Amino acid sequence: MTKYTALCAASGIVWAGIAWLIGFTQIPGLLWCGLLAAPVIGIITGAVYLPAYRHSRWVRALYALGTLYLAVALFGIAVGVADALRDIPGRSFGGLLLQGVLGTLWGVTFTGYVIILWPLAFANHGFLERYRESSANPQ
Repeated sequence: MTKYTALCAASGIVWAGIAWLIGFTQIPGLLWCGLLAAPVIGIITGAVYLPAYRHSRWVRALYALGTLYLAVALFGIAVGVADALRDIPGRSFGGLLLQGVLGTLWGVTFTGYVIILWPLAFANHGFLERYRESSANPQ
């Protein structure tokens, strides 16, 4: 694992804390699976963002929005898996995953959290970029 990848995983853990603060009152019993998946989500979003580093600030901002929604969707999948693990008959696994994804995307978008989380995602990617550049060009 590279240092960049490890930092992306650590970033995912920080984002899990943010998700916990936002979602604790809504889905406390299901949130744990999303929190456990957070390091992997951080690694995936960090990898998806890599091509953005060579583009303009505006393109990087759009990438940050895209990776924010990717992370939210992945978090929703993890929440859907946690929901599926509960022993409630008559529910489909695919439906629970879709419900988790749509619920988290809906929640982030229509509660307005995206207005706060998008700049945070952009700043987070900026931090990762500075680290990536400094580790690639040590002086």
